[in-house]
Amino acid sequence: MKKIDKLVLLDFLPPYLMAFFVVEFVLVMQFLWKYIDEFVGKGFSFGVLLEMLFYFSVRTIPEAVPVTILIASVMVFGNLAEKYEISSMKSAGISLTRIMMMGVLIAIFTACFSLLASNYLKPRANYKFFYRFNAIRKQKPALNLAEGVFSKDFRNFVIRVGDKEANERDIKDVIIYDHSGRDRKKINMLVAKTGQMYAREDNNNFVMELNDGEQYREMTVSNKEDPKKKENVPFIRTKFEKWTKIFDMSEFEMAAQNLNIARKEYDLLNSFQLIDAIDSINMKRDENRFKMNQNFRKILTIPEFTAEPDNTKDLPADVKSAIDKKEKLIKETANVKKNKVMIKKQEIDKDLSEYNSLLETFPKDHQKYLIGAAKSMSSKQHEVLTNKVGQDRGYRASRSRYVLRLHQQYSWALICIVFLFIGAPLGSIVKKGGYGYPLLIAIVFFMLFIILNILGERLNRGMTISPILAAWLPNLIIIPIAVLFTFRAVNDQGIADISGFFIKIGRMLRIIKPA
Repeated sequence: MKKIDKLVLLDFLPPYLMAFFVVEFVLVMQFLWKYIDEFVGKGFSFGVLLEMLFYFSVRTIPEAVPVTILIASVMVFGNLAEKYEISSMKSAGISLTRIMMMGVLIAIFTACFSLLASNYLKPRANYKFFYRFNAIRKQKPALNLAEGVFSKDFRNFVIRVGDKEANERDIKDVIIYDHSGRDRKKINMLVAKTGQMYAREDNNNFVMELNDGEQYREMTVSNKEDPKKKENVPFIRTKFEKWTKIFDMSEFEMAAQNLNIARKEYDLLNSFQLIDAIDSINMKRDENRFKMNQNFRKILTIPEFTAEPDNTKDLPADVKSAIDKKEKLIKETANVKKNKVMIKKQEIDKDLSEYNSLLETFPKDHQKYLIGAAKSMSSKQHEVLTNKVGQDRGYRASRSRYVLRLHQQYSWALICIVFLFIGAPLGSIVKKGGYGYPLLIAIVFFMLFIILNILGERLNRGMTISPILAAWLPNLIIIPIAVLFTFRAVNDQGIADISGFFIKIGRMLRIIKPA
């Protein structure tokens, strides 16, 4: 390795690693800040939260590495330019592109790492993350029966505990409202002086044992004269020495039932699986279109089928003999007088040319029947075709999402290399290292990339542009900017002169514009 490459490599690695972890930390904190309200009070351990955040950080690797390259390249080449090391190398006859060679290799390595992460790390991390994230979001808040507070944690029950002992087991002054009956407006209340509450060893059930209490129930009876009419009767009061109720704790557990993880299946697949999924969608779409064409043919045309005669050349001798006998019998009976189907004669009172339509040649009662049958058939076929068109639109939208995700894996990898040709020239032009200008420049261009990426996804979702164009839209816009910055840096032209370039472009457009 030459000294110039070693110099760039040693200068590149520390800011590269630091920028990667900083960007990952920012992305994780952004996610945590957005959903912190849904995590608080759920009762899960800190280890579960760390596990979920770890999987989230893995799934954001393809998003983090482009800005990592951008920040590191601006810092490194800005620092080299600030210390006049790039100027010294240029005076020795070394071009800027040669100085950037090691950075280009690091960018290519980063692009390969991004592609590997998108294909092997991100799908698995997405599954684990969605599993944890959706389970936590759907989990009910942790059971917490505070003193003097009416709790609705259990379904169809409202519980109030007046006082709890230090052991969190013995309780006093307990009130329970039971709304599990058919008529929730009827009062069903329990009052107890003392009791105990605890969870069983398997943590699947919560037990409340109440002592020395009363139950009040509001009852209704049917009216003898009118059974549908209900009559109120006095409260039924029942005293008890001991009352036990077992509550199901499964609704407080973090489980993955009905989490609909497969709703974004395209985020759980690698490139090869995405290609297979796209082929499967194409086959289903072609099959649906074939059925739709068949329905059109049934409506618009009457198909005529002509049966081709079977070839009896290779048949066994006994089969040929049987066929010959059948043919002989058919020929013998061909001259038999055929039966005729008699059709009732239709009388019309005027010439056919005087009728406005064929329908008028039928009797009035038949006309209504024919119109009703035609409307029914038309409505049925319209419903069938509308359903087929909706299915075709759904297949198209699903295919667009899969194609977009497939091409995004490669566009996010390529942008790592493109960002190097933005960061390195800008660093050599502004001649500022450290965390000031480099960070500002990186944020501006990364925001541009994210905005273009979101714009492409939205346009693809609305079927405005193709998924391939939507995936590569950020690269198509940012690559010319990278070429422009690299060209000006190689030719030692300042960034302030870029405005003149756009002025020239505007003049050219005015000349080309027709009068």
